[in-house]
Amino acid sequence: MQNQDYGEKRATAPEIMALSAASRDELKDQLTALYRETAGIDTSAFSRRAEISRAAFSPRHNCRMLTIVEDLKNPGDIIQSAAEALDVHPQSCWNLKQTAYGEGDCPGAIAFAFPGQGSQYLFMGRDLARCFPEMGQSLAAADRHFNGPQKLADYVYPVLSGAENEKPVLEEKLRSTDVAQPAIGAVSAGMVSILKKFSIVPDAACGHSYGELSALYAGGRFDESTFFSLSAARGKYMAAAGGDGDKGGMLAVKAPLEAIHALIKKSGLDLILANQNSPDQGVLSGPTDAIEKMAALCRETKIRAIILPVAAAFHSRLVAAAAVPFEKKIHQAAFSSGTVPCAVPVYSNTTALPYPDTSEDAKKVLATHLTHPVNFVSEIQNMYENGIRTFVETGPRTVLTGLIKTILKNQPAHILAVDAASGRHSGILDLAKTLCALAALGYPVALEKWKPPFE
Repeated sequence: MQNQDYGEKRATAPEIMALSAASRDELKDQLTALYRETAGIDTSAFSRRAEISRAAFSPRHNCRMLTIVEDLKNPGDIIQSAAEALDVHPQSCWNLKQTAYGEGDCPGAIAFAFPGQGSQYLFMGRDLARCFPEMGQSLAAADRHFNGPQKLADYVYPVLSGAENEKPVLEEKLRSTDVAQPAIGAVSAGMVSILKKFSIVPDAACGHSYGELSALYAGGRFDESTFFSLSAARGKYMAAAGGDGDKGGMLAVKAPLEAIHALIKKSGLDLILANQNSPDQGVLSGPTDAIEKMAALCRETKIRAIILPVAAAFHSRLVAAAAVPFEKKIHQAAFSSGTVPCAVPVYSNTTALPYPDTSEDAKKVLATHLTHPVNFVSEIQNMYENGIRTFVETGPRTVLTGLIKTILKNQPAHILAVDAASGRHSGILDLAKTLCALAALGYPVALEKWKPPFE
């Protein structure tokens, strides 16, 4: 693992200009003064001015605006655009490409949502790993429990030789269940630590499938060592699920959940609805021949469906062999009570409710996790009913961001992703946008910790 640079260089971290005031008119006055003050200013002086603005910003002020400035040589255009946006957007909360605005009270409790297998990709979190020691420390801690043929970080951040078809081979290695799960966990945990650096901590947590382990860690139910040990074990056992026999498969189906249930019943196939991901999208799990027959049936009935590239029929009886040793591992692990000061409610895929407070009861719920369906729809709905108004997807990609938006359609909620661009542009810019959006909403972001260039 190359701790120094993690491969090719990317864009440097942007500046964040943060303003807050009692009213829009006062905020406009600040923007006008800022525009005049920064006309012709050199880059180092602008950076100092931005740092002063972040220190003076208050989430308790009624009106809050944060602007991301990437081109320090011409900040005036961005500042002017931000001022114009105040007149164009009368809403109390909005996000543009470079500016986030909010007014009024903070909308409510915040939850971290953690992705599962399938969200991994080569070089995920690389910019964060380069700039924040917290990510490197998380990867190193995960490696101590991984016990693979090479370091876990070497699967995530491989050194490219330029050979033909090199990336597909490396992607396949990372996709392997015993690698993907602990790798996603390491990156997710690193993001948790980075958000904590800026004083962003969850009031609740949830995860999708494997991501529930990340949620339990972020929710304070077990420590880092236990988290990475369980992650490595879960990936190992699930990779071996089914032995030499049929390990089964999974089929993603784009249709209302009621229609999917009816389709399974009508077909008579040995399948279950393993993942209730959104009101109009589910994943079936079962024997390989049944999955193939259902895929054909979906084609005949003009229903969108795709067989997923997974190692087994997860969240079904076909992975019972993996559940037995994993349950033993769970009961040997040290769990904290849900009432300890650092713990927050962690919602279960199985029950769609918070994990029980006692460690023994919590272990029983997690022990059934591998073989029971994921009821993500009810889980998110219950979190919303219990006061969660802001969801932050904390991990690679934005799979859960899309699902949560669909589940909470037409309900007032704020749904963000730390890895919004999924590696397509600078991950530091993604982080800056997340922090700006949260600060604009009124969450107490420690903006004074934003000190570019982070190198």
